[in-house]
Amino acid sequence: MPHTDIDLIPAHTGSTPFGTCYQQCVANLAAWYGLPDAEDVLVTTWGFGWDGGTVLRGSDRWVTAAARLHGLPLQERRSGSYAELRALEEAELAAGRPTAAAVDAYWLPSEYEGVEHIAHCVLVTGRDADGVTVVDPMNRPEPVRYPEERWRTLRSADAADGFRTFLLAGGPTRKPSAQELARAVSEDRRAHHERDSAALAAYIEACDTAEAGLLDVSGAAAERHFLGRLFRHLADSAPELEPVAVEAASLTRRWYLVHTLSRESGGSPEGRRRLVRMLRDLQSREERLAAHVDEAVAALPA
Repeated sequence: MPHTDIDLIPAHTGSTPFGTCYQQCVANLAAWYGLPDAEDVLVTTWGFGWDGGTVLRGSDRWVTAAARLHGLPLQERRSGSYAELRALEEAELAAGRPTAAAVDAYWLPSEYEGVEHIAHCVLVTGRDADGVTVVDPMNRPEPVRYPEERWRTLRSADAADGFRTFLLAGGPTRKPSAQELARAVSEDRRAHHERDSAALAAYIEACDTAEAGLLDVSGAAAERHFLGRLFRHLADSAPELEPVAVEAASLTRRWYLVHTLSRESGGSPEGRRRLVRMLRDLQSREERLAAHVDEAVAALPA
């Protein structure tokens, strides 16, 4: 196949909190296609997802919400095999469309290289029969070539979550107002509140009854990080949202504190009991922030 390289200079670069690399990469795709302030306005969802085990995710609704609110032809895909994935990458890049790809950070230049198998996301901007061109906005925001076999290793690892890939086929066709974006957050939370609250409660109960082990709440923390960014951005044109932005940022820090303490404690029983108490406090803080968001949004002009 002929060599294909797309000239994509990331608009959003640098280290971001644990678990936010997916949104950072998708925001770069959206910015490349013309979405202003993409990293600030991309995520308008607010919830929880839990399938059992040690990982508490965010709502996993942000891709669908972004597509609807901004009119973006945005999709999230998983492939059944590397051959299927390669065909997808070749087709997208041949059409001039870069992709965002989940990889294992163990094999990339980063603080986790050779240390820990952990999910990361990068941009794929070129491909030929011998390998791919990758841009890592967080760690190395310039084009780097990876041979085909190394790319297969990066993409086939368990951390890559079924060859997880984000596709964007064009730019935004809508420009929602600040009020519309704020209302979208409130409406998303209220529409899914019962299920999301049950997921968080079940996760806390499971953590409380387990004797030891690490907790991973980075997905929930990452969604709160972008919630805070959104309200901080919206407060520029709607100052009444400033207190909500401050409270959301505080909530984000507390979620990341739980995540960091769990990783540092090694999952000891004593550490877990402390973390469960912190999770219960976060459960209450979530409800308080939700009430404040609903009040602030209801007071916004039509």
